[in-house]
Amino acid sequence: MAQELIIGLTEHRTFGYLYQAFLIEKKVSFYSIIKLIKPHDLNDLTLSSQEQELVRLTDRYSDENLVKKFSKKKESSKFFQQMDQGLFQEHISPYIDRYMRQISLLLMEQNTRLFFKQAKYANLYEEDQIKVPEQYSRATFCFDRTAEGTRYSLEIKHNNKPLNILHKNLTIVTSQPCSFVLQNQLYLFQHISAKKLVPFMEKDIIFIPKAVEEKYFQTFVLNMIKTYPVRASGFSIEECSGNKKALLSLEPNLQLEAVFLPKFNYGDTEYLANSKSSVSVTLEKEQDNYTFKKYMRDHSWEGQLLHLLQELGLQEKDGIYFPKGADLLDGTDRLFELLKWLNKHKETLLEAGFELQQNQYEKRYSTESQDLQVEIKTKEDWFDIYAKVRFGDYEIPFIKLKRNILNGIREFELPNGEVAILPKEWFAEYEDLLPFVKQEGHAMQLQKHHYQLLKKRVKGIDKSFFQRLDKISESASEPVAVPANIQAKLRTYQEEGFSWMYRLYEHQFGGCLADDMGLGKTLQTLTLLLKLKRMKRQIIVPEQTESDKQLAIFNNEQPPKEETQAASLIVMPTSLVHNWENEIKKFTPSLKVYKHVGIQRKKTLNLKGLISYYDIILTTYGTVRNDHELLREHEFFYLILDESQNIKNSGSKTYQTITKLKAKHRLVLTGTPIENSLSDLWSQINFLNKGLLGNQAYFKREFITPIEKKNDPDKQAKLQTLIRPFVLRRKKEDVARDLPPLTEQIRYCGMSKEQQRFYDKEKSIIRNNILQNIEQEGIQKSAIVILQGLTKLRQLANHPSMLNDDEQAESGKFDEIFRSLSNLMAEKHKVLIFSSFVKHLDLLKEKIEAQKWKYSLLTGQTSKREEVIKSFQEDPENRIFLISLKAGGVGLNLTSADYVFIIDPWWNPAAENQAINRAHRIGQDKKVFVYRFITEGSIEEKIQLLKERKSSLAEKFINSNNPFQAITQKEIMNLLS
Repeated sequence: MAQELIIGLTEHRTFGYLYQAFLIEKKVSFYSIIKLIKPHDLNDLTLSSQEQELVRLTDRYSDENLVKKFSKKKESSKFFQQMDQGLFQEHISPYIDRYMRQISLLLMEQNTRLFFKQAKYANLYEEDQIKVPEQYSRATFCFDRTAEGTRYSLEIKHNNKPLNILHKNLTIVTSQPCSFVLQNQLYLFQHISAKKLVPFMEKDIIFIPKAVEEKYFQTFVLNMIKTYPVRASGFSIEECSGNKKALLSLEPNLQLEAVFLPKFNYGDTEYLANSKSSVSVTLEKEQDNYTFKKYMRDHSWEGQLLHLLQELGLQEKDGIYFPKGADLLDGTDRLFELLKWLNKHKETLLEAGFELQQNQYEKRYSTESQDLQVEIKTKEDWFDIYAKVRFGDYEIPFIKLKRNILNGIREFELPNGEVAILPKEWFAEYEDLLPFVKQEGHAMQLQKHHYQLLKKRVKGIDKSFFQRLDKISESASEPVAVPANIQAKLRTYQEEGFSWMYRLYEHQFGGCLADDMGLGKTLQTLTLLLKLKRMKRQIIVPEQTESDKQLAIFNNEQPPKEETQAASLIVMPTSLVHNWENEIKKFTPSLKVYKHVGIQRKKTLNLKGLISYYDIILTTYGTVRNDHELLREHEFFYLILDESQNIKNSGSKTYQTITKLKAKHRLVLTGTPIENSLSDLWSQINFLNKGLLGNQAYFKREFITPIEKKNDPDKQAKLQTLIRPFVLRRKKEDVARDLPPLTEQIRYCGMSKEQQRFYDKEKSIIRNNILQNIEQEGIQKSAIVILQGLTKLRQLANHPSMLNDDEQAESGKFDEIFRSLSNLMAEKHKVLIFSSFVKHLDLLKEKIEAQKWKYSLLTGQTSKREEVIKSFQEDPENRIFLISLKAGGVGLNLTSADYVFIIDPWWNPAAENQAINRAHRIGQDKKVFVYRFITEGSIEEKIQLLKERKSSLAEKFINSNNPFQAITQKEIMNLLS
């Protein structure tokens, strides 16, 4: 027999009547129910797609699915027994109603039959079938107002025939919208709720007394007219089409994000664009007459306006609109984009009929255009920046926005009380500029050394000016001619360094020459001073030998009438004074030099006369601290700081006194501009070009914290942009092609006061002892005594504690060695340190260990030589190798090192050369620098002078079994003078 799928309307024990899907089979006079159909049965049945959908819909509200959806415990029996009525009314009943309605609509569209199905019976009969209509039934609510009151009734029609439900036995199938079964006929309505029909099952008319009529009209009747078909007598219902307007409102959504809300007003009713309501009703009462005005939404008109918004670049999401891409922005950025869009399309929107609003904001935001105009004029030492902003009709000096831009505040209040949102671009372009400007009325002044900050903002200014400034740090720029009387051949990179300093001089900028140790910073600086040398006032110095008499002329000298170039003051560590003096004599002998150092310096001299006469005055950091009151009274041509890391601490007395000295130009020389922190750099740059990096608080906030703690690449780039023209740093490997295979230099080191006193005392004793021995034994038999005495003086020249084990003793050479070593460690170079004295190496070892630097040590006592050498060669963190000259002068390959320190040079150059060749040999891919440290005024310096004047002297000591056979008593006494 044929089987058929039908829908049965059956009563559920809890939820009332529900649709269920059954499979039935035709018997002789009835239908037998085969089974209740569930979705898992569909694969075994041949059903249409609509029939399959009916099965799925009926399963939505099966007991199992309702328990899963609405019960936390997932227990079926207890759920239905203990079900909360509030949960049923608010959630479960509407849920079931929704799917029941969908099934009713499907039944209207197809031929699936509907039956009443009693819960306990498995058979169906023809008289159980419910007829499903092909069209909706219509209900009209009728109001008849009379002098006594208002009568309210219901008129239902199906197929244009009246349908009476009074005292009829209805079966409610769905509530919203309503559907019911009456006499085996299903009736469906499009909109009416079952609650509105139920009262008319008991009575045909509901009477509203006159006393409550007005309130009844304002609420119930108004809502009925708005929602349902209404027929009225005794009052008017007018259908209106005019009095409509469109609004575009800027306001925050629930997430406080700025959005556009299109709204449409009909009479007193306002609709959002995505509102589903189509009708609005207002009530007007004039004397005793009521008039309802019913407005039907004009969806075509609204659609045209919403389409216009999309054509103008807005996109829609859930009824809200915003410019494309604005949904990816947050906060002020998003609000700014919406305001900018409004400004751009304001006229078009107004012409289309939109009224613009801002709702739910405490402030009113300006939608006017914003225009920034900048004009820059160059002066001798600064730029005048004239900048103004136009907000609509208001013109505001740009300087008034300084606080906003520096503090990241994008809201700026205009004179009319509206708030303008400043473009983010202004912050990006000007936040690094404004900290450095000085306000002059409505204009701004910027010092010329900040020109890098203006380069990208040039308007109305000669770009060639910046092009000239850019050439300061460009090695490819046209070189400056080296002075012809320089007594040296400058290498290419040295000529570039000299040219760079000269271009800084031309533009009156200070500069930091930060070349690696050994690249000739002194020579480059002297070349500059020689290039800039001007004629001095001629002063006749009497032929007197005593320094007091030679300088006495300056005590009474009158200031020259014509303007002369002042001397350049060069400040350095005490240990470098002798070296500078020698370099000046060697490379620039035409520059007159005066040393303002030592306890014997003449503080009572007419310093102005000295400054007028000499080209260069050498002094020390300690001297500047002590004589700052004297020095600060005068202006120098150049103020040059060697080893300028001495002023890295801006809170030190050294920094405070140095920065108060006056000079037309400034330079600093250092191999390590940054030793510990970026604050070291600030101190030196602020000395050179005051204010270039802002004050210390700004520099710490803007650069030190972001760079040192967060490694911020943008801040690094910004800082490099600021300092790039004023700092020149070349590493040894950068200029390797321009260097000779080996660079040698002598470092002269002054003694400490106690060291000098001890040395002079011992020298006198040794001298007398040697003289007495020579007189008694002759010079040939006195060799041992002489060597012992000279060795003792060598040890004192190195460090007094090598003789007396005084831990508190000080040594000028030791301090200079360690200062040079510190520079190389900061630059991550590797260095070999050779000494004839193991005791000297031990002193250095103690100091190195205190700094926690890795090192290797090789002496005659070292047993595991290969391990020590391997550690130095292969460990990149091991950068120091302490070597005794006897133990390590030969047989070692130490090509990882590029610096060699000979810390106690003596007669034998061959031994020193063998030591140097430990690094300077085949396989070395780096240029090697050699430093010989010689204590000034000691036996070491005397030997060095003899070696230069009498080259055969070394041979005498090397090739003779008794070297003193070839040296005279006078020469020995000169060594001890």
